[in-house]
Amino acid sequence: MTNHLLNLFAIKNLSELSCKYRLLEVTKLPEKNKNYLENLHRLAGMVASSLCKPVCLYWQGNKVYLATTELTKNIKKEWRLIPHVAVLLPDANIYELNFSDIAPHQIKLALRLLSYNIRSALMKVPELWNDSYGSFYFREPINSGDHSQVDVLQGFVYRLHYLADKNIYISLDTTIRYVDRISLWERITHGEDFNHYKMQHFLYKFGNQWYRIQMLASTDYSISEQIFYSDRDNKNYNVYDYTKKFANASHWKITTQIDPNSIAIIYQYPYKNIERYGASDLCYKTYKTNDQKVAKLHSHSILKPTDRLDKSKKLIDKYFQDIDCGNNVKLVIPADPLEKSIDKFEIPDLIFGNHKILHINRNGEQTGVNIQDYGKTRLKLLQDKEVGLLTRDSLQIQYIFIPQSLHRSIAQKFQEDFEDQMGKFIHHSYKFKKIIYDDQKAKNLRQQVEVIKGEVEKNEIDRGCALLIIPENAHSDFHNFIKRELYETLQFQCVDAGNVKKFFTPKNHEYQINENQKYKQRYYSYIRFTALGMLLVNRQWPFALKNPLHYEVYIGIDVLNNFAGFTYLYNGGKDCYFRPYPSVQGEKLTERQILSILKKDLQKDINSLALHPKSIIIHRDGRSYIEEYDGFLKAINTLQREGFLAEDVQVGVIEIHKTSSSRLRLYYEETNEPSNAIENPSMGDYFVIDNTEGIVCTTGWPFNFSGTANPLHIRIAYSNLDLDITKALNDVFSLSQLGAWAAPDKSARFPATIKLGDTFLEPIASESDDEAALYSEDEPDEEERGVYLTDEDE
Repeated sequence: MTNHLLNLFAIKNLSELSCKYRLLEVTKLPEKNKNYLENLHRLAGMVASSLCKPVCLYWQGNKVYLATTELTKNIKKEWRLIPHVAVLLPDANIYELNFSDIAPHQIKLALRLLSYNIRSALMKVPELWNDSYGSFYFREPINSGDHSQVDVLQGFVYRLHYLADKNIYISLDTTIRYVDRISLWERITHGEDFNHYKMQHFLYKFGNQWYRIQMLASTDYSISEQIFYSDRDNKNYNVYDYTKKFANASHWKITTQIDPNSIAIIYQYPYKNIERYGASDLCYKTYKTNDQKVAKLHSHSILKPTDRLDKSKKLIDKYFQDIDCGNNVKLVIPADPLEKSIDKFEIPDLIFGNHKILHINRNGEQTGVNIQDYGKTRLKLLQDKEVGLLTRDSLQIQYIFIPQSLHRSIAQKFQEDFEDQMGKFIHHSYKFKKIIYDDQKAKNLRQQVEVIKGEVEKNEIDRGCALLIIPENAHSDFHNFIKRELYETLQFQCVDAGNVKKFFTPKNHEYQINENQKYKQRYYSYIRFTALGMLLVNRQWPFALKNPLHYEVYIGIDVLNNFAGFTYLYNGGKDCYFRPYPSVQGEKLTERQILSILKKDLQKDINSLALHPKSIIIHRDGRSYIEEYDGFLKAINTLQREGFLAEDVQVGVIEIHKTSSSRLRLYYEETNEPSNAIENPSMGDYFVIDNTEGIVCTTGWPFNFSGTANPLHIRIAYSNLDLDITKALNDVFSLSQLGAWAAPDKSARFPATIKLGDTFLEPIASESDDEAALYSEDEPDEEERGVYLTDEDE
């Protein structure tokens, strides 16, 4: 064990905190309705808003309740959730909650009630705005003096945790939000197409109330013309008058902020299907960190461990002191992070071609490589003639699509170097079938897609893998569209002609590689990692785990824009399959679909691989759903009845959160130095929150990177027999070593079950307006649920 700090800050006066609460049973709300959980959250928000009291969802047995600190009996019983009506039946009892002696069934309730007090206090701080549950941002950008068109808003995310020591802690981590400086209305008046912004997220600046929205449509009426019904006071308003009346804020002149002739819009809160009306000149687009427009600003979000922890401590000290909890009691939260001795998982042995084993030297062993050489040794072994790839299946025919606009000398040199690098990995001759396509007359996405499809048809291509060089003038969605359009015919690895061209310099009407040694190194590194991507497209797995996992079969599931990706991983990664399927719903799969897919795929794989698994675990990317688990169980039960699985097979669903709501960080405290330096943790360090949740560091020392290591948060959502959280964390860490298949000399944050899903699913499930993009005449220019007072997604 080693000494670590966590960004957890203890509430020291729990013994002074107590409250009374009552329960309201929720009845008459159809449980089989697909929006049942969403309706429950809406109901909790409506009741909380009406009572001006905390209201939390509370499950007891097969019944669901609203728990509230409002103790009077005159609470309205019927609540309209169109078309449903929920009826609340009050429990006659008044219950006591003692925060220093919380009963197991009261833990979630205690955390939610306490979080309500904290959130209420923070919402009164004038310089902050509330983005989603537990996320707050400062209004003043930290880059106000630069010439960017995007504001960088700094903020923080907090959560409450109840640990095994029976104390409640606040986790607090800093975060960044990127927001356009130009309103949607300004962009439209400058000629941009509104349709491009459909379903995208915006910050809506409604006076001093700032909140995030998801754009649905333009009404084609101005805000002074568009009429709607307001359930705030049960009256009709036009958007302009409503905004003037209710966007009341000091030092804020609404008439100078909005134009009566600006377009009215329809929006919803992210991931909530309730339509609202608004003004386009109060909408400011938000950007994700991977958006090109914020690439030069991303450095603002990268903090060294010591700086990140220091910011968390200062925020606790400034905003989390003296928070009123009623009965003249205020929270006492010292800005002292939790200090713990942390356990560590060892890096697992890997198996390469010719049965070569990569083992890390531990505790002065006589064998194995030094841990500092772990990454570069993985890459070195793949290029070693005596070792190489683990999977050496024969390749399908390989194509390279080259645009006419790319100079012949560049294309020829790049193809030769790429074929040479592929030959080093597979250790035999590798050649492309070259196809030159005319990209110069293809001005929009439809034409660009049709050019490639035409070449596929002309060359009578019915299967294979292809390297597609995308021309410099290509539509931003070209990469994704072509992968999706031809997925069943060709598997594509794409490179950008502009990225290739930047490594070359003109000389005597030809091009040659830039002689600068730094450019040369970058060029061959670019070739190498593109080739590794091409190997994955060909399903040539570089290496696998030597020893068995704690649980035998893993299935990664991700759902994105009506597509579902299933990644099946057997025998420690020696056998791995990715299969995409259309999905009826955008975020989750139906019970019937899960049943059908898993039964078919598992039966096929168990047969072909002659498996007798004792455990099958789903890694769900993000939030899991009970319907999916029910379908999983039915598929397992069917396979058991048909003799493919043993009766005692263990199954479970583990959620893997890319952006964890817990926002826990681990920091290594170097106590041998006088300065007590704060550093990143080591790969394999882990922390168990409780028997269903934990974090594991899949990145960290010995790999170097700027910023702070971000542990992976996992949660055991469902299981037929209790899964062991430590074993589950260990398997995630082991599988993250296979997540580095595309970049063996680097660490990978996600296990292969999730990483492969991202790699293969995202292009074919791209988020874009297909019709607008494909059939426009001209080229276009370009986690969180807003739960009202509850956080059931945790």
